[in-house]
This record gives sequence, C-alpha cells and structure tokens, in this order.
Amino acid sequence: MASSRSLLLSSPAKLNLFLEILGQRPDGYHELLTVFERISLYDTIRLTEIPSPEIIIHSASRDIPLDRANLAYRAAELIFEYCGIKKGVRIEIGKQIPVGGGVGGGSSNAACVLTGLNRLFSLGLDRQSLFVLANQLGSDVAFFISGRRFAVGRGRGGDLSYPKIPQKVRLWHVLFVPNRNILTKDVYERFDRGQKEPKMPQKPPGIFKLTKKCQDVNILLSYLKKADFVSLNRKIYNRLSETVMDSYSFVSEIKSDLSKQGLHSVHMSGSGPTLFTIFRNRKIAQGVYEQARLRLSDRCRIFLAGTV
Repeated sequence: MASSRSLLLSSPAKLNLFLEILGQRPDGYHELLTVFERISLYDTIRLTEIPSPEIIIHSASRDIPLDRANLAYRAAELIFEYCGIKKGVRIEIGKQIPVGGGVGGGSSNAACVLTGLNRLFSLGLDRQSLFVLANQLGSDVAFFISGRRFAVGRGRGGDLSYPKIPQKVRLWHVLFVPNRNILTKDVYERFDRGQKEPKMPQKPPGIFKLTKKCQDVNILLSYLKKADFVSLNRKIYNRLSETVMDSYSFVSEIKSDLSKQGLHSVHMSGSGPTLFTIFRNRKIAQGVYEQARLRLSDRCRIFLAGTV
C-alpha cells in the first residue's frame, strides 16, 4: 500500500509595531491601520493526506480546539470546498506560539494550512487566490500568506502593502506572555464601550485622525528603514493598549514591574496580552531574556525572537 503524502511546515508568529482603530465597518469588524512584523517564534504544522473526506486535527496542546472552532480546520474546509477536493487531511499542530496572546498563532496556522494544502494536493492556486481565501478566515491570515517580513495592513488588516525595509534590518525582541490569555472579542467590546463614553474635550470629526495616523506610520517606517531603534521605540503604538491595561490588571502589573527593572519601552502586540521590547542585536536581547527568566518566569512565559 502506498504511503500517505505528508508535508511539514513552520508557522511563524507576528508582532504589531503599530495598531490604530479608525472606526467600525458595516460588516461589524473594525477598520484598522497596522504594521506587521514576522518573528522567529514558531508552531509546526504537519499535513497528511487521508483517503476519507474528513478533517482531523491533532495536538498535544490543551489550549486549542480540535474541531471547527480551530481556524486551521476552517482553512482546510474552505480550500477543499473552493477546489472541490474529495479527500481529507490530518493536521498535526505542535504549539509553541502562545494561544490568545495577540501574536497571530491561529492566523498563522490557518495560512500554513492554505499554502500547505495548495502544495500537498497540487491545486495550482496563485497567491492572489490564497489571499481571497485568507481574508475570509481572519484579519491576520493574509499577512502570513504574503511571506513578507514586514507589511502595512489596512481594512480588516488583510489589505496589504509592503514597505521597502532593507534586508539587513532585523529587530530583536523579548516577549512577555502572561499566564492568562485574553479574548480578542472581549478587548474590542471593551474598547467600543469606552469609545461611546462621553469624553472632554471632544475632538471634531473629520479625516484629521486618519491623516495624522498615516503620517505616524510613515515616520515609524522611516525609522525602521534607517534602523533608528531609539526613535522607532518612540513611534510604536497600539490603540488597544490603554483598554487592556485598564481592564486587565495582570498585564499592567507585569508592565509596571518591567519598568521598575529598567525596561521603559515595553509595547503590546495586537489585542494583547503579550508585551514586547525591541533591541538592536541579539546579544542585548539575550541578556534581558536571561534576567527576565529569573525574575518573571512564575508569572509569564518569556521568549526571545527576531525578525524573519
């Protein structure tokens, strides 16, 4: 009997170096402006063809669903339906990326399934077709399809453009992931409620905010291109950070402790709760990582990662 075809893939995480929310869309999602960075924190995805027309997910992790609630399952379901595939697949997920951390593990897994099944079954879909499928699944999936180190995302996050960042530019990070996760849905609901509360003084409506934030993104990208890490740290921004810090004390307490230890430029990725720092080289980041493991490993998971 012929052995089943199989494919082993690496599924990277991401950080958001910039995240602004520009309003709500008619489809219920939020209009975003964000800068993605792909980093060297990976899950592994093994795809194995099976003869029966079913999708089977296996993982040793207890933190992810093994049914249609998993975005990787829905990615397989979507591409099978789109291409009329009558066979099935076993998806084995080795989790290293924190679940619910705001670093895109689920979206990356889904992107790996799309690109992997395209290869495994020789479907011949071009990248644009994969983007169309990706944007039906979630806001970050298209970024992982792109294969780029950095991208600017608009719309729900899937309308991508690619800044020309020199290949020699590489950021190093220490990531601090609290032992409790946060649901993206809850963070956006809290943010929306906060936006409806009256605030004084109110800024007049118009396109000023959008224009200013576009300028801020361009300034951030200019510092990134020049590898000006001091200025870059000042321009990293996440609109959801205040909501998370106000709503989840376990995140704000870790950030406060990091500040007391001398890490004053600590940022949040996505809807949190992952916090991260930026360094110009691995040696400096490694030192901070080793110290942090001694002091904070009982309260959060700590990772060392760089741009890939």
